[in-house]
Amino acid sequence: MKKEIAFKCYENKNANISELKIVRSISNKFLFYLNKKETINELENINVLGNKSQQIQGVFLDYLLSLGFQSEKQGLFKDYNSQLRPDYFKKLKKSGIILEVERGKTIRNNMDLLDVWKCHICKEANHLFLVIPKEISHTPNCFKYSSKRLSSFFQKDNYINIDSLNIFGY
Repeated sequence: MKKEIAFKCYENKNANISELKIVRSISNKFLFYLNKKETINELENINVLGNKSQQIQGVFLDYLLSLGFQSEKQGLFKDYNSQLRPDYFKKLKKSGIILEVERGKTIRNNMDLLDVWKCHICKEANHLFLVIPKEISHTPNCFKYSSKRLSSFFQKDNYINIDSLNIFGY
């Protein structure tokens, strides 16, 4: 049985279509890279109890940089007098993409919700790429659970100001 990265995409129906096309293209490239056999094997070997999200990031960091992402872009949350920083950020024409990588605290400490909130308050990003585990020891359905609860922000009459959310489950 071929292993693959789980993927969900949610889009705000009021989003700018031309920018969504760009984000979809970047998302597809990233998903293709993550689904390479060697990438999946490396992620599987690193996705063990005690390892940190930085070790997961290391698997695809060079590829993210080649796509134009910057690591821990500072100043995105200056209006909030905060030390918040995204794991990665990519500037687009009118907006940007925040990319966050999570591990063990995805559900238990609501890190997925924190990442959505960070994108929601960021004036320079309207798109979020969230890289999370499919399963971890204390949350066997982490990807499914997170995807389901975050989908509520993309239901009619409940939109937040995030134009797209792409969730990648390793």
